[in-house]
Amino acid sequence: MQNLLRTYRKKTELSIEDVSQLLSMQDSSTLSRCERGCRKPNLEIIFTYHLLFEVSIEKLFENEMKIIYRKIGKNIDPLIEELSKQNLTRKVEARISFLNSLKDLINSKYE
Repeated sequence: MQNLLRTYRKKTELSIEDVSQLLSMQDSSTLSRCERGCRKPNLEIIFTYHLLFEVSIEKLFENEMKIIYRKIGKNIDPLIEELSKQNLTRKVEARISFLNSLKDLINSKYE
């Protein structure tokens, strides 16, 4: 998992041990693996970096977000097509409308 955890921590001069201590962790090895992309950080780590360094979660995981947007974008049209074959109830139409809006958002961000 590519992330910018280390980049933002380094900008503040906080050591990885400092952050570990703030999180009441026994050692910094877990954080180190998260910062290097060898391990996915849990929500506590993600929110801690977000709060400490005043950076959005989307920015911390910019590269990962692009991958997720592409994955969702690739699967939207097949899902819309599948839904369109169903009985078009109000709920199905609302789902299709939502997916079309999401598709527009993704296309505007990552084309």
